[in-house]
Amino acid sequence: MRKWVLAAVISFLFSTIYAQSAYDEIQKNVLLSASNYMAYPGPTQQKLTPAPRGYKPFYLSHYGRHGSRFHSKPSFYNTPYQTLLKADSLGKLTATGKDVLHRLDVIRKDAENHWGDLTWKGAHQLEGIARRMYERFPEIFQGKTNIDARSTGVGRCVLSMEYALMQLVRLNPELNIHHDATHRDVSYLNLQDKELFNLRKNKKAVQLYNDFKTRNNEVGHLMQTLFNDSVYVRQHVNSYDLGEQLLILAAILQNVELGKTMTLLDIFTPEEIYRIWKIGNAWWYIGWGASPATGSKMPYLQRNLLRKIIEQADSCIRQPKTNVHLRFGHETVILPLICLLDINGFGLVTDDLEQLAEQGWHNFRAFPMGSNIQFVLYRKSPKDRNPLFKVLLNENEATLPLPAKQAPYYRWSDFRKYYLKKLDAYEE
Repeated sequence: MRKWVLAAVISFLFSTIYAQSAYDEIQKNVLLSASNYMAYPGPTQQKLTPAPRGYKPFYLSHYGRHGSRFHSKPSFYNTPYQTLLKADSLGKLTATGKDVLHRLDVIRKDAENHWGDLTWKGAHQLEGIARRMYERFPEIFQGKTNIDARSTGVGRCVLSMEYALMQLVRLNPELNIHHDATHRDVSYLNLQDKELFNLRKNKKAVQLYNDFKTRNNEVGHLMQTLFNDSVYVRQHVNSYDLGEQLLILAAILQNVELGKTMTLLDIFTPEEIYRIWKIGNAWWYIGWGASPATGSKMPYLQRNLLRKIIEQADSCIRQPKTNVHLRFGHETVILPLICLLDINGFGLVTDDLEQLAEQGWHNFRAFPMGSNIQFVLYRKSPKDRNPLFKVLLNENEATLPLPAKQAPYYRWSDFRKYYLKKLDAYEE
């Protein structure tokens, strides 16, 4: 009875949190509007639920996104700058517009030749995540624990892996670490499936997104703030695109040192910020979530990764020693993996984009810079072949569409049966 009550309470807490209005949340913390450019906030859950009596952690399996970075392409910085620069040359900017032009110049020069580079904030994020892993699950990281770490070959991902590993070594110099970044692992660390990518371009998906965007793309106040000639704006400026570009630049500032002294968020109204976020949220859902417009297939981009997670866990369950698998990659991997697993309801299937955010599908909960999924397995003895486990999303205990042994703990046998069946049913 107590177990059922505890499970019900935890389920209620999750439903309460995720029922909060995204608009209200963004008004309370405007940095959430950054979506995938949001700097890692760290865990909100400081104390984890104790394991059932007699169970101890023995294995940790992880996939994590790189830490905070600069924008990956010069165009992110130069395109809005050139738009305002041209308007200024024609005398079409307001005093605020001129000030914003100056800020854009400072921002783009600060980022020059740092396209996609990990920032110091990103490095510290990975050190913090690794330190908390060690502190939360000390039984796993004692002695000569084997740690196998893999990364995609992208520099920010490799460095994120190295900062995490260096932190672990500082905490325990005896750790037995193997780490690599090879093309051989890309098939599961960052699968590129052209057929699924092309599915996003189908007529239904494109029409669904364009219609939604048209209904929500009002940024008139921003244009009046920047420009002194409405006719010029109408004839020569793509208003929404410029608004989105400026908000994306505003978003990246929280990840770099310059963000301590400069902002662009002040030029938007709260409603404009929310509308741009809402459109972006829908774009991520159609492109990586279980949208019916793509046959709910996009999460299967990470079918190879999920199989690898299951296979490696099965192998480590049979071993008497503790082990750790760490994997480092990108937001375009972790988001569909979250959706494939249906963590915290992210497997939502809906054609109603107007209700997407209202139903709790908020991208900022899934994939900020440094986002990560951790599977932590528990057993009573090395002979236990059906351990319990829990899953952490961004270091907070999360839910899965499985019966809980004692929330938030699930049986590994239930997990592998459910998800292998789901993977086997997928037709490429």
